[in-house]
Amino acid sequence: MKLKLSNNEKKYLQGALSFNEAEKYIKKFNNKIFVIKYGGSALDNRYLANNFAKDLVLIKKLGILPVIVHGGGVQISETLKKKNIESKFINGLRVTDKKTITIVKKVLVNRINKKIVDLINQAGGKAISLPGHKKKLIEVKVLNKKMGFVGQPQKIKIKIIKSLLKKNFIPIIASLGFKGNKIFNINADTVAGELAASLAATRFYFITNIKGVMDENNKLIKEITPKKANELIKKKIIKEGMIPKVKTCLNAVKKSAKAAVILDGRVPKLLLKEIFTTKGVGTLIGKK
Repeated sequence: MKLKLSNNEKKYLQGALSFNEAEKYIKKFNNKIFVIKYGGSALDNRYLANNFAKDLVLIKKLGILPVIVHGGGVQISETLKKKNIESKFINGLRVTDKKTITIVKKVLVNRINKKIVDLINQAGGKAISLPGHKKKLIEVKVLNKKMGFVGQPQKIKIKIIKSLLKKNFIPIIASLGFKGNKIFNINADTVAGELAASLAATRFYFITNIKGVMDENNKLIKEITPKKANELIKKKIIKEGMIPKVKTCLNAVKKSAKAAVILDGRVPKLLLKEIFTTKGVGTLIGKK
């Protein structure tokens, strides 16, 4: 396996996987698009954030085409609180008036997006900022008037993303969209799922702060079919905040994504371990 890796990169890789085992996955996933949903709050742990950036640079060097989508709910709420603006939610979505959308945009673009781009570039990658409202990337339909500037992706210009991937960039997409000349807030999980479907991603990685889908005995399920996942939702084994995450994955897989994986962002080198080892570290949701 001839790879242009520095000694430090080789050392970093060896701590996560064996080259013999990784080789078949490198061949399997060469030139394939992976959409990765990355939580803005994951940046709070500097060690894990740096790990994530290194992982991305390496998976790119190993032939994978990663596309990152992020939100920033925690940071937005903190900033609103500092400005004495109350955070209101309806069905888990932030009510976004004129004042709020200005802050949402600033936090997502100037703070979180910039930080992810900087981290990846410092790790030797070639990341590029791509907020969803820029270049008319994500056109939305208005969710409902009560919610204010909150949208649902209606049309995604995937040509822009594919063109950046061809130029060797790692696009970092902030969960914003546009309608007319107005900017809209979009749920980042929804953006990531729709993007994975639109790009027919080989993998949709949903990075969260839990191990994955657990069974009735609280053991991690390594692989699950959509049918079984829906059964576990009905039986309330998959419950609370896990339901929308699993449903986002199911929706992406039902459309065009080849498979979705729910991953624990607290695991160091999680992308390398998940992609290039047989064992993996999360729950894979396949087509059947």
